[in-house]
Amino acid sequence: MNNKISSGQVLSIGVGLIVALFPGLVNFLILSSSKNASIISIIIASIIGFIPLFMIITISKRIKNLSLKEYIKNNYPILGLILNIILITVALFILFLNSWLIIDFIISQFLTRTSYYFIAIIFFIIIAWTINKGIETTSRAIFIMFLITVTIMILLWTSLIPYIKLDNLKPYIDVSSTCIIKSSIIYICTTTLPIIFLLDLKHITNDKKNFERKIIVSYIISCMITTVFIFLIISVYTIDIATILTYPVYSLFKKVQIFGFIERIENFAGIQILVAFYIQTTFLIYYLKENISKTLKMNSKVKKQILTYIISLIIPLISILIFKKYNIINIINISPYIIGTLIIVIVLLFIKPNKKST
Repeated sequence: MNNKISSGQVLSIGVGLIVALFPGLVNFLILSSSKNASIISIIIASIIGFIPLFMIITISKRIKNLSLKEYIKNNYPILGLILNIILITVALFILFLNSWLIIDFIISQFLTRTSYYFIAIIFFIIIAWTINKGIETTSRAIFIMFLITVTIMILLWTSLIPYIKLDNLKPYIDVSSTCIIKSSIIYICTTTLPIIFLLDLKHITNDKKNFERKIIVSYIISCMITTVFIFLIISVYTIDIATILTYPVYSLFKKVQIFGFIERIENFAGIQILVAFYIQTTFLIYYLKENISKTLKMNSKVKKQILTYIISLIIPLISILIFKKYNIINIINISPYIIGTLIIVIVLLFIKPNKKST
């Protein structure tokens, strides 16, 4: 193994990184805020999102053959430690949030009588085991799951066409401009801005020439996917029903029967959600493992593997303790702004001219 990943694998990780929080969190927040205007909110957000996207791409062009941590260390001797701490904080926050969402989704929709801790241990041990196989193997598995998921998703979308009622989309704008702007900000904070973590893959990509192009393509694909889902949710269910569903994307496919004999097709939708969760969680844990191991100057493969298991188990266990003890609604409502604020700080600091060549 050459420990390199292809541009196609970068694209699949990028899409997973962008859309992972959408089915469990973002779609609910947007639908609750913008109502029928949610489609307009996402379109506006997708267009505005190109601004931070191209700022991130500007950073990517400077990184060249360095990891994100190495680039920070070499070019920001004074702010480097702060920037790295902020990046780790954002990654941890997203992982805590994602961990709770994935565990709650599995238990509430599939294994209602199963312990939260049992699901956490099993699911995240699998993730740690995958990461320890190496980035090449991990990214290849992600790419295969991505292709399968896209195929299933297109099939399910097609099956939903008979259930679409365009009248459910009216009125197209039934909320204030403030609500539309709020939804757009939520979308940008939770989808566009986390792309910055994808830059950590450039130094191990065998097609650096097309790296930035793949970031743009992954962003466009992700915007298309989320827009189609919002359109389907409202046009199939109506906004009144959509806003009371815990997982609108998952519930959407409960209406589908393929060829009249395959029922409970929503289980296939569940696979899509799990894959999105899996991709983002796996990649961010990989990022944390690499960042921490380089900070501690770990050269032993065994130590790195142990570190992966420690991170993979601590994160979901802490997330369960936090979200079961405190009011998760408050945390969920402010989570996009926490993620957005921290990453905007990073991006603005990164945009300053380099002090030394990479």
